[in-house]
Amino acid sequence: MTRTLVALHGNFASSRWWVDLRDGPPGGWRVRAPDLPGFAGTPHAGPVSVAGYADWVQDWLRTQGVKRPVLLGHSLGGAVALEVAARDPQALAGLVLAASAPLTGLVTPEENYPVLELLRSAPPLLEASLGALFPSGRPANFRDLLADGANMAPAHYSGNARALAAWQVDAARLTGLPALVLGGELDRLITPDMVRAQAAALGVEAVILPGRGHGFPQEDPAALRTLLEGFLDTLPAS
Repeated sequence: MTRTLVALHGNFASSRWWVDLRDGPPGGWRVRAPDLPGFAGTPHAGPVSVAGYADWVQDWLRTQGVKRPVLLGHSLGGAVALEVAARDPQALAGLVLAASAPLTGLVTPEENYPVLELLRSAPPLLEASLGALFPSGRPANFRDLLADGANMAPAHYSGNARALAAWQVDAARLTGLPALVLGGELDRLITPDMVRAQAAALGVEAVILPGRGHGFPQEDPAALRTLLEGFLDTLPAS
């Protein structure tokens, strides 16, 4: 029986960040990757919050008929995955955090908010910012990723940073849920120490990919697939 892995993208991102994983999923699994509200031109209404994204994901899972998936969240998507998992751990088969926002939230310094807003009207700056996520080399579809990043809802530029600063989750609510926690050695946004702290809170060992950055799932999709396969093979059948 084919089981489902649902991949949630991060900030300035879209479902196209998972094209390699969707095209070459782990054996026995299918990969679904939605565009979260306000990303890649999708509609968004109301305040920007991690809880709001989690509401949307839970509704999407219900309408798609996806039951007991493994959730994979990258960066902001990791916070969304954690929020969904904490609400009902039994509804998931497992949790994968890839350079995820910390369980205690992620505070952006106030002096950085004008830069976030500047990204809306400065394409070269946005390209440089996204390019810096891939220190070992930009993915082949980088231009597509850049186009989707530029098509993010205006409220999200500062809104997502504010949302992450206001959010946190209690690790105790995730007790018993199988988890895989991954990070990149060269990640300056979610540092290896932050990744190790996440893993310790969940009672597992972190895996740090050498020579990779914040975008390690796209820098090295083959390594990600291997790590996922090792984890998924440990999960009991539904």
